[in-house]
Amino acid sequence: MTQWDGSASRQELHEIQAISVTKTLDQNTIKTVGKVEADGIQAAEGFVVLQGSHISPIGGNTIPAVVKERRQKSQIDDDHILQEDLLFTSPSYAAMFVVGKNANGLTSWKTADGQTLKSLEADTTDEA
Repeated sequence: MTQWDGSASRQELHEIQAISVTKTLDQNTIKTVGKVEADGIQAAEGFVVLQGSHISPIGGNTIPAVVKERRQKSQIDDDHILQEDLLFTSPSYAAMFVVGKNANGLTSWKTADGQTLKSLEADTTDEA
């Protein structure tokens, strides 16, 4: 995981909005306190979490050490807003970075109308 240098266009594929989550007892949702919203794009190099994204202040023990370290070293202000674009090797690592817990990026990242990254990728594959 490296910092994204902007070489891929922000309009390259799909602008995605992370799932907004609230504290719940439903085992099928990502659990967190409050609301987490982030923007990201799929790029040729991986998945980019965009500057201005909200990052959950909660960091659990279920995320890989490399993601936990990335959360500690990234430029995140006191309001938990990401101050830089960050490139990740997968949408799942990007989702874990945002929510601070284990997450499946293909189902956690959604468009504003609720379509998952997984379904967007399936639609792209079907069109090819």
